[in-house]
Amino acid sequence: MKQLGKLPAVDIPVMAEQPEYEVRKTLEFEHGNFLTKIGPALTPDVPGIFPPLPADEPRNRLTLAQWFFSPRQPLTARTAVNRYWEQLFGIGIVETLENFGSVGEEPSHPELLDWLALHFQNDLHWDMKALLREMVLSSTYRQSARTTPELNEKDPRNRLLARGPQQRLTAEMVRDQALMASGLLNMTMGGPPVMPPQPPGVWNSVYNDSKWVDAKGPDRYRRAIYTYIKRTSGYPSFLMFDASDHDTSLARRIPTNTPLQALVTLNDPVYAEASEALASRMIRASANLDARLQYGAHLVLSRDLTENELATLRRLFAKVSGGPEKARLVRVSTELKDSSGSERSAMKAASSVLLNLDAALTR
Repeated sequence: MKQLGKLPAVDIPVMAEQPEYEVRKTLEFEHGNFLTKIGPALTPDVPGIFPPLPADEPRNRLTLAQWFFSPRQPLTARTAVNRYWEQLFGIGIVETLENFGSVGEEPSHPELLDWLALHFQNDLHWDMKALLREMVLSSTYRQSARTTPELNEKDPRNRLLARGPQQRLTAEMVRDQALMASGLLNMTMGGPPVMPPQPPGVWNSVYNDSKWVDAKGPDRYRRAIYTYIKRTSGYPSFLMFDASDHDTSLARRIPTNTPLQALVTLNDPVYAEASEALASRMIRASANLDARLQYGAHLVLSRDLTENELATLRRLFAKVSGGPEKARLVRVSTELKDSSGSERSAMKAASSVLLNLDAALTR
């Protein structure tokens, strides 16, 4: 390493085009057979269905990059606005984000896609924030996500946009929102990746003797973006919620709904600790059981509990604590450990239910 350090080098390596005499020639495969190549040598170009590259510019990466954002070339803008739409509405105008070609899905609203692309490119001048602002302030996005049996039967995937979007949080969001509601989330920016708690024995490497060492202190609750990634052994709770295993690059994640996901949010160490911390916040908030449960709902759901929801949580609290099956007062405590064991267990059960509600995992 010391010898390598003595070699002259630049501070910031920059990729450069190969000299003309070193450029590899590309020949046509005869009838698609790569073993039989025929001349003459092909010139770098774009598919004929697209606007051509400028005739007076060299055929290099800079010219191609400039062509991507040329006013005459709408593919870049169409792809971009479709991906932004998918992030907000859960499904793109063209569902196959990864494929805009002939084998991809046709757009559900072709005129809308055309208008958004031209508006983004020509009027907004590629201003992503301005485009997202227009989308989220549209009446289509702001309408209620409530639906009816008739609408579900006619349009179960909301391709007609007759209601507001409703989609499950991504794997990273599920974890971060549980930690945020519980008050545990570490918002520190930057730094090396960390190893949050996971079940023991999951990350046993067959290639070396490296071990998964659970982070301690505030690092234990860092945002999901800082979670250590190993392609041969992904973080289990993320994989259960359809995160990529990082073997391939994915343009979109196709959400699933399985019992394993409930097992994660009920039993994974991260969610167990989040439930306990959330229970602590609820106990400190008030001496009244209903007020505590409503406070937890505000933290997790950003709304009040309905009377039926509140009654269900009351019964759960009473069952776990062994008290009467009705709303009752419990003494104020400054810390969770200062409450009686039965009350702590009952409040933790209630907080765990809140974190596992469908409304908590869906936006």
